[in-house]
Amino acid sequence: MPKKILQDVIPAERKSIRHIPLPNNRKPASESEVTISPRRTQKEAGGAKLMRWLTIFVSFAVLVGIFFLVTWFFTSATINVTPKQETATIDSVLQIGELASEDLFNTIVVSTSTVSETVPTNREETVNKKASGDIIIYNNYSSESQRLIKNTRFEASNGRIYRINESVVVPGQKVEGGKKTPGSITVTVYADAAGPDYNLPLSDLKGDFTVPGFKGTPRYQSFYARQKTDITGGFSGIARVIDDAVFESVQNRLQTQVSDALWNSLNASIPEGYIAFRSLYALDYSVSSEDNSAGGVTISVTAVGKALALDQKSLSGAIAKDSLSGYDDKPILIKNIGDIEIAPRLSQGESLFENTKLVFTAKGNAHFVWQFDEDAFKAELAGKPKNSTESVMQQYPAINKAEVVIKPSWVSKYPKNVRKIHINLMLD
Repeated sequence: MPKKILQDVIPAERKSIRHIPLPNNRKPASESEVTISPRRTQKEAGGAKLMRWLTIFVSFAVLVGIFFLVTWFFTSATINVTPKQETATIDSVLQIGELASEDLFNTIVVSTSTVSETVPTNREETVNKKASGDIIIYNNYSSESQRLIKNTRFEASNGRIYRINESVVVPGQKVEGGKKTPGSITVTVYADAAGPDYNLPLSDLKGDFTVPGFKGTPRYQSFYARQKTDITGGFSGIARVIDDAVFESVQNRLQTQVSDALWNSLNASIPEGYIAFRSLYALDYSVSSEDNSAGGVTISVTAVGKALALDQKSLSGAIAKDSLSGYDDKPILIKNIGDIEIAPRLSQGESLFENTKLVFTAKGNAHFVWQFDEDAFKAELAGKPKNSTESVMQQYPAINKAEVVIKPSWVSKYPKNVRKIHINLMLD
């Protein structure tokens, strides 16, 4: 019987994760390469926690600071104010008691301009011309205006006599800054006789002009004149001349030109809050001609323009008092005051500035707007809650309605800085 042989059976090699081959670029970490983080102590953990809370608190404080800074810097208020308004057809007759006085707060603005044109000619004749120029007449006698009639004489320091060719009204004294100042007006004077002897350059001026007609009266010392421009044009001799028809045509053209130029100049010089109307505007012309060496006659027109400027609020109040029933005498303004037709009532042959009292009419459709002190209104609201607007409005009866927008939207108070409060007037 065959002998049984016991043979050890060795099982196939088992694969283990310990024996899985790694890629070439990965090597097992040796025991020395393994780092075990030590556990934090209780003290270190508490410090880290405190640091986190401190960081949160600082961040919150910064955000709050930025919030308030942005709110303070960018806060603004816009108030859309609808004032009390009324529209009416007006037909008023008004009177200014004294030109350039406190009545209706009127003032006279004056401007002078000269334009010239040369007309070619070879025609010559014997010519006799009177010199002319501008002087300023002063009334330092009283507060009453003084009317000087046509041909009133003025005597220069050299004894030469000059005359005005139209009557004028010299305003009375005014009180400015507690001191009396003389009233004054600019006029053109003409030599009493022809010839170059009456030419008087400003550089030769040696004293004031007197009024011989006042000699022997208290007015003689208090009415005087001072030269404003050279007095020129006096001539006697042979000179080039042009036909009368040509002269008149050029003169008319130059007068129209200088009239428009002066009106624009006067309008530009009117004080703020005043208004001038073309109907209350007058011109005094002086015309001269001289032989031009270039071979012609140069015609020059000098004009002194005067406009009566009226205070807009005072004029509006006077018209409202005459036109609106129940007008409460509160500050008021006609917004379209430039559209009102103003016309002086003058006697036959009377010039605009001759009479110290002026009656004029005012006609048209007027848009009246009651006025309020915008700066005071803003100052009242500055720093107050938005819901206090209505109570502040009670102090301003000229305001009918106010709509308020405050930015940023989360702000419920007006800014303390009044410059950040803006008012828009809402007119019909």
